[in-house]
Amino acid sequence: MLNMIHDALLVLWDCSQSTNNSQPEPVAYANEGDAEIYKRIQNIAKSHNKIQSFILEASFHARKILTASDHRSYGLYGQALSEGISEILQSYRNTLMEVESLVLGNQNYTLSFVYSHVEKFQGLFLTLIKIISTIKERRLTGCQILSLIHQYILNGDKLVHEAIIQIFSCLNTVFINQLCTWLLYGDLRDPYEEFFVYQIKKNETSDTIVSSQSTSNTCDKSLVSTLQQTPLDCGYNLNPNMIPYFIPLSLAQEILFIGKTVILFGFDPKKVKKSSSFTISRPMLTLQKMNADSRRFTIWEENEAEFHEKLQKLKNPKDFEVSNLRGVVREIKECVTKHLWVVAVEEAQLLHELRLMKDFYLLGRGELFLELLRLTAPKLDKPTTRTSTRDMNHAFQLAARAVFLSDSADIEKFSFELPYVKPNSSANSNMEDEDSSTVEDGWSSIILKYDFKWPLHLIFAPEVLARYNDMFRLLLVIKKTQHNLHVLWKTYKQSKRFSMCQLHNKLMFLMDNLQHYLQADVLETNFSRLMDAVNRTNDFEKLKSAHATFLADILSQSFLTVTSSDNDSGDTMDSLNNPVFCNIMELLKLCDSFCSMNELGSDREAEDYYLQGYSERYNKLVKQLMQLLASFRDRPSGVYLARLLMRLDYNRWLSGEAQLAQSVTNMLR
Repeated sequence: MLNMIHDALLVLWDCSQSTNNSQPEPVAYANEGDAEIYKRIQNIAKSHNKIQSFILEASFHARKILTASDHRSYGLYGQALSEGISEILQSYRNTLMEVESLVLGNQNYTLSFVYSHVEKFQGLFLTLIKIISTIKERRLTGCQILSLIHQYILNGDKLVHEAIIQIFSCLNTVFINQLCTWLLYGDLRDPYEEFFVYQIKKNETSDTIVSSQSTSNTCDKSLVSTLQQTPLDCGYNLNPNMIPYFIPLSLAQEILFIGKTVILFGFDPKKVKKSSSFTISRPMLTLQKMNADSRRFTIWEENEAEFHEKLQKLKNPKDFEVSNLRGVVREIKECVTKHLWVVAVEEAQLLHELRLMKDFYLLGRGELFLELLRLTAPKLDKPTTRTSTRDMNHAFQLAARAVFLSDSADIEKFSFELPYVKPNSSANSNMEDEDSSTVEDGWSSIILKYDFKWPLHLIFAPEVLARYNDMFRLLLVIKKTQHNLHVLWKTYKQSKRFSMCQLHNKLMFLMDNLQHYLQADVLETNFSRLMDAVNRTNDFEKLKSAHATFLADILSQSFLTVTSSDNDSGDTMDSLNNPVFCNIMELLKLCDSFCSMNELGSDREAEDYYLQGYSERYNKLVKQLMQLLASFRDRPSGVYLARLLMRLDYNRWLSGEAQLAQSVTNMLR
């Protein structure tokens, strides 16, 4: 019997190869039940052997060897897992040593005595083997292992529960250390790519939006969230596969934002190459870093030690709760956003820059753009050429000089670009003419660039500037059309042709009210709201949200976007499919065609023919515009459409012209 107990202990210590041998004959045992007991002891020993093999595979020395030979290793989290399991197995080893001392002191103990002491580890070993098998089968690494262990914490077996807590504590130490260095210093200590934040390689592209003409379909709510996206192209992004299941995506995005912002403050802004936007084709340059002590003081002031201590407390499994982690992250983010607010509002003079955006992108400087239109309107009517950009910027400087703005430093922040699209070449001259006619003119392709101060690129993202350019193109075309109609007033004021003067007055009335609606009802009202929101907050995120809401509102109220009430999912139509916008553009084309009638000279018959066609077209478009109110008055855009049409139909004259059954005023009631 004593030899049998010694064999069992050797098997449990992994010092015997009997676990691989066939089951001995029952007659060799002292009692009938010893064969079954010895088999159970063998199963426990086999489980321990598998666990011990994994510990050796994932240990520090094995990780170094595998990494040096370019083989897959379990990384830092695998090493932490092996250390945690090894600590747990220490109680198993202590139990075996206790059994050995008892057996040596009393040789009358049976095999059941040994099994009674190691039986409690059977459930623990089965759980650990299941975890190890899952890791190997699914090839889990890093935070995926942390997430897996967290799922096993809730267990009815007290021994298993305490063991998993101990293992999770070892893994959580690695996780909190990585999180702490990323949040406080913007430093990613992740040699094996195990954290849910990863560094983007050179041949990969980040989620930064390229600055281009906006054509995406967005609704008001989704547009606000899109415009709030921060184009921090610092070379880091989220790896969704590595985000632990107990960390919400919103919290992971906040963690990414904080680290990126800390990195942003680690660069000297004076060395950044001037550019109107940050794009994925030109990532942030590696610049001379600021002094580490001054950077920490600037961002955290005296809060760095406090934040570090709060993060380190989360290493304790009892304190590690998602709510506690979210609370610490929110405190750190609040500190970062307040510092961003100071830099953006006080140092970068955000309020002044917002007024510049209104003056230039939203045509607040009307006299400047009126002079610019006088110099460039004929060129913008034609397809762009290779010299269009240079000519446009030269005219812009001349216009600024004419209105006494040439000495202002703000003028230097803005410039124009007219993209040149080479027409398709063809041997047939007729085909050449057809291809060249498809090239866009300057009005539809003009881009106003803005050289903003650092770090205002966090607010004026490429998508934001693209939307501002959408507004700029619309306002510029309306300004041009209104100016052309007013110029014709000198020609037609003494005309004896009543029909000509009447149509001219109708078109001029329409454009004047449309211009006043956009500038007064839309832009001035929303801009005042934006400035009030900026003055009320000292949080950068709220400031950015207020600006995104402002831009989304003016786009919606200018009919560049419209939400469809028939679609509950919130999908929308862009300006190309917006019937109100299309109607306004058709009216603008009609005005341009009417202004070109002056080129017909004294051909009275041709004038009568075109005048009749323009009058019919005007009546049709106005009737369509009035009818849109009836169909859209229950939709979000109907509120703004009603505001415009109340200006147009204040005396119910247009309702009568459109032959509507009831006036717009009655429909609004």
